[in-house]
Amino acid sequence: MILIYSKDVDDFVNQVMDCLEQDFIRIGETDKVSIEAMDFSNDKDSYLLKTDYLENIEIENIKSVWFNGGGISSNGDDYENKCYEVLNDALLLQKSIKKIGKRIADFETNRLDIMLEAKEQGLKIPHTLITGSKERLKIFYDIFDNKNGIISKRILDSFYYKDECFLYNFNLTFQITPEILIKTTDEFTISFFQERIIADFEIRVIYIDGHFYSTAIHNFDDDIDIRTRFIKMDNLRLVPFKLPTEVEGKLEKVFKKFNLNYGSADLIYCKDNYYFLEINPTGQISFVNNACNYYIENKLAEILENGK
Repeated sequence: MILIYSKDVDDFVNQVMDCLEQDFIRIGETDKVSIEAMDFSNDKDSYLLKTDYLENIEIENIKSVWFNGGGISSNGDDYENKCYEVLNDALLLQKSIKKIGKRIADFETNRLDIMLEAKEQGLKIPHTLITGSKERLKIFYDIFDNKNGIISKRILDSFYYKDECFLYNFNLTFQITPEILIKTTDEFTISFFQERIIADFEIRVIYIDGHFYSTAIHNFDDDIDIRTRFIKMDNLRLVPFKLPTEVEGKLEKVFKKFNLNYGSADLIYCKDNYYFLEINPTGQISFVNNACNYYIENKLAEILENGK
């Protein structure tokens, strides 16, 4: 049996499930899970789960797991959820079975961790400043003002921040303009800034268990963050792309450093140079897979069914 943790809505997960010939269970990020019993004896261990639509899920029969977002949750309070997480780890994650991806709770890295490791492996990165000082930001801004300017992006994987009055979206990258700089206070919450590199094209790389599937994304508009266009895909051209073997080797070392056998990476190609941007452990895959006819769903289904 195959166990799939996933976001509630994910076209790629649906494609993979359509390819599976063996029994599987999918648990979405908002599904309520109940531990019916955990029975340990000298002869046999028994671990039963149930969801709103499945009963008597025998975890001991699971031979492979795919983590693509989501994770086990009781939908109770924080204490009960933590209990479920610990109990689940004690059995499922310690089993000698094939595991693709990592749980959300296991993402102990941030973009600085990964970026510095990429630099250590010899990949180029954009000039970067992390500061909460307007004075230091102004100096950094002036260096690149006559070039392509600078951008800001989030440090953590959290997309949103909520205070008493507003919900703030930290998901998208944006350019620092003179107007933003004027309004910025002398001291602010520590933030992440980079030089803006105008790409010849961007590269989305899918990495699954030692294999790379890449696409070159040609953006015909001046968007800072092309993710705003992934829904309509207007004025974007996606073509299959083969990274140089040397770049793939360095990139694979980054994935392995953080024990990731599944995810996506973003790179920029500019004037014969490859610049590393970030890794997303549950990156969008379907738009690359569909545009390039990679049929990754067949390959991932095969990995899950073989359990190797």
